[in-house]
Amino acid sequence: MSTAERFVRRALLTPPQLRLLLAAGFVFVVFKSLRAALTEQAGLLTSPAASAVVAGVLCAVLPLCRRMPVPVAAVTGAGFLLESQVWPVFLALYGVTLWRPRGTAIALTGAVFVPAAFGPFRELVGMPQVVLFPCAILAVPLAVGLAVRSQRDLAGSLARQLEHLEAANRLRDEQVRMAERARIAREMHDVLAHRLSLLVLHTGVLQRRGDTVPEPVRERLDLLRTTSAHALDDLRDLLGALRDHEGPVPLAPTADDLPALIAESERAGTRVRARTDDLAGLPAAVRLAAHRIVQEALTNARRHAPGTPVDLTVTVTRTRVAIRAENECGAAPERRDGPSRGYGLVGTAERVAALHGELTTGRTGDGRFVLTADLPVSVHPVEEPSALSAAAAR
Repeated sequence: MSTAERFVRRALLTPPQLRLLLAAGFVFVVFKSLRAALTEQAGLLTSPAASAVVAGVLCAVLPLCRRMPVPVAAVTGAGFLLESQVWPVFLALYGVTLWRPRGTAIALTGAVFVPAAFGPFRELVGMPQVVLFPCAILAVPLAVGLAVRSQRDLAGSLARQLEHLEAANRLRDEQVRMAERARIAREMHDVLAHRLSLLVLHTGVLQRRGDTVPEPVRERLDLLRTTSAHALDDLRDLLGALRDHEGPVPLAPTADDLPALIAESERAGTRVRARTDDLAGLPAAVRLAAHRIVQEALTNARRHAPGTPVDLTVTVTRTRVAIRAENECGAAPERRDGPSRGYGLVGTAERVAALHGELTTGRTGDGRFVLTADLPVSVHPVEEPSALSAAAAR
């Protein structure tokens, strides 16, 4: 039994409650059957003691109804036709309806009903309690069993649909994470390939100055150039398969891209109250992550709360970059197939986690949506490619 199906069933009745209910029902059936055998003159046996023994045997086979519902129904059906024991056959036919095909349940009910509906047979065995309504009495376990079975099938169907929905949501989340990881890998591939290419280029420039470079240094430079070239080839072979057919991914955003992103959002109708520090000098991965986080925050504000201003703060220190975006929560439009669900924040969280940072999102008590991100920055200064190129040209 699946987890969702167990949850649905436990929500209706817990196992201890079910066992207690079954025990109470069994005691009730035993009491009613023995009482009828001792007090009512019905059936072929005229001795109350013999009728009580038959009633006890019929009640004793009822616990086997779960494993052998058809034989138990046949035995209790015979007891009903010959000794007018109604309660055991009720439970047996109910069990057959629950645990065996509907056709089998209908056939057994008919096999018990047809003789009981035949007047001469009732007079032969003495069935005073079913003279007026034999059909109604024997149809009760069949009708109740079919209703309970339909409810059980419906609960199982809903449970399976819930499991499929949960599996689909997990698959979507995983696809978003994998797509974001692949995107990060492609972007970092471009950044690292660019820097390794500069390293190979500058090492070759120093090698060509053979008259000013000592021989041991020239040998080290040759080893450095060869190793860098091999590392560049290995990096391209390892991550090149992650590229798509849409063309190369651009390098990490520059310091001017963040103001351009804010200006683009304002042209789209979102007023941004921004207080941002300069991202120049940060590692490429941190610059790229900050750019994507701000882009996702402005996109979500424009999509879910159009026309409301966004308070954006980007604080840069030597050890970290703190990003905070806050705006009023808009009423998301409802869809017929359920509430809309975005996956941009899933990819953003994956990007932040890859840099060992922290991302928090949620609504505040005053009805505003807040996104905060904290990205660690390496304590070592990172030189820009332009600076490396200028140093190698000297």
